[in-house]
Amino acid sequence: MGHAPDTAPGTASDTAPGTASGTAPGTAPGTAPDTASERWSGERPLLVFFVLVTVASVPFWALATWFDSTGRAPVGLPVSALMFVCPGVVAWALIHRREGRAGVVRLLKPVAGRSGVPRRGRYAVAVALMPAIAVTAWLLAGRPGADAGGPTLPLATVPVLAVVFLIAAAAEELGWTGYATAPMVRRWGAVNTGVLLGVFWGAWHLIPLVQAHHGAAWIAGWFATTVAVRVVMVLLRPGNGPGVLSAVCVHASLNVCAATTPGYGVDRVSLITGGITVLVAGSMAVAAVTGSRT
Repeated sequence: MGHAPDTAPGTASDTAPGTASGTAPGTAPGTAPDTASERWSGERPLLVFFVLVTVASVPFWALATWFDSTGRAPVGLPVSALMFVCPGVVAWALIHRREGRAGVVRLLKPVAGRSGVPRRGRYAVAVALMPAIAVTAWLLAGRPGADAGGPTLPLATVPVLAVVFLIAAAAEELGWTGYATAPMVRRWGAVNTGVLLGVFWGAWHLIPLVQAHHGAAWIAGWFATTVAVRVVMVLLRPGNGPGVLSAVCVHASLNVCAATTPGYGVDRVSLITGGITVLVAGSMAVAAVTGSRT
């Protein structure tokens, strides 16, 4: 399971070779961290964050081995899915310990206030991208029915699902995006950060996926989707803010699609979704890298 080093550079001496400024390779012009973000997120203990998130998740994984909720919970979720609280809680605890209440307010502000609102185009992509990919994958997979690949919820439940998944996504993204992304981008650039963070994010879900009785082929497609989605989230991060709100929108729409797409549990649907999402993320990454060099 990959992890990041426990500190991110905050000085000019850490500028990557071959770059004219402090922007790391692979960072799009609109994704470089802003000065305000640098002032309060430059020296966060990243390794500690990832280790604590993993440790905090262990009780949820253990609980799911004793209690199988997949036959009772909506869309077959294991009880270990409740670990969604861990990234946000760990981020809150680390920030509060280092910076007190003021730091926690800064962590929460992009979600609770207006400062995290992305530009209109980014917001449209954040909301519409995953539904578009889900529909395309479903069509290419031969339009499997609702009785294939496990339970799905009717489209009429989307408004309720959107609220539930927005709350869950906010809890996760306060950690992944609000806490970890900015220092990682300064060290490795946007594209590499998306891949590294995406690999950890995907690996963090592997035990719950096995507990939900998914097979290897389905998990492989899901993992590819997850890493690619994280790359998209990082690239959508606006230059004047941490990008938590856009990441929450992508994350929530991904989960809504998972809950309502007929045949979502079918291997070919997962694999096709992964392939399409990788192509989209790859195209965005090439555009970001090319734009940073012009």
